[in-house]
Amino acid sequence: MIFEFLAAADLWTTVKDGIPVVLALVVIEGLLSVDNALAIAAMASHLDEEQRKKAMNIGYIGAYGFRIVALLTASMIMGNHWLMLLGSLYLVWLMCSHFAEQSGESEGEEGESKGASHSFAKTIAMIAFLDLSLSFDNVVAAVAFARDSKMLVYIGVTLGIITLRLVAGYCIKLLERQPWLEHTAFLLVGFVGLLLGLELFWDQSIKQVYDLGGLKLISEADGHYHIAKAVKFAGIIGIILMHLAYEKNAGVKAVLRPVARLLLIPARIVSGLVSAIFWPISALIGAVRK
Repeated sequence: MIFEFLAAADLWTTVKDGIPVVLALVVIEGLLSVDNALAIAAMASHLDEEQRKKAMNIGYIGAYGFRIVALLTASMIMGNHWLMLLGSLYLVWLMCSHFAEQSGESEGEEGESKGASHSFAKTIAMIAFLDLSLSFDNVVAAVAFARDSKMLVYIGVTLGIITLRLVAGYCIKLLERQPWLEHTAFLLVGFVGLLLGLELFWDQSIKQVYDLGGLKLISEADGHYHIAKAVKFAGIIGIILMHLAYEKNAGVKAVLRPVARLLLIPARIVSGLVSAIFWPISALIGAVRK
């Protein structure tokens, strides 16, 4: 009876074909959730112990709430190409802005004051804005990896909610031990943004199936063109392994450091250009990070 129901609803096919996507979503949503939890703790760090606990609890509740709202509006996001394009640009900007700021700090800006302490109410407001923006990121990231399946998008955003709950108590210690994971998170955020932008461009302009040596990289379904899930998953694994090797192996870092510095040039340019589009977000996030 159960198997007949699954066959009739085609759920088994969805699950079977979506396993690589779900695995990819576990990674990206987990890292986004770790970054969210870490940011909440960092923004509340200037408060006294009692206020800090209250701020962090409110921040986590807000993160859960905004993710639930994002989950309920995922269909609307998936159905609006212009909104997905803005999401793609936003994710790429987040990555470029992060590394542009990191390079600025490494060039001597760390001596500047990180800013005066904010009031409890202002801290809560900034955390709420961060929760809202990162909840949108969760949906956009899920759409980028499972654009052709609403069910998988729902699974991805739900994974983000569950992961945030699980990692909230451990993320600070994890990133204290492995601080490079923060950079990995932003690399993956930018990667899924680029994937989403490429897929939208291909769907609107190229409109062709693309094979490489018998491996289908871009396929067509229901009139829309999608990057193969295996390609997306392989990209995530490749980025994580390459960044791990960069951080842990001196030889690899020596070889790749000139490339990384070269890539900072377009990152700074993109950060500046996209900041002009998202200037309100840029201003608020800049205020939070100071």
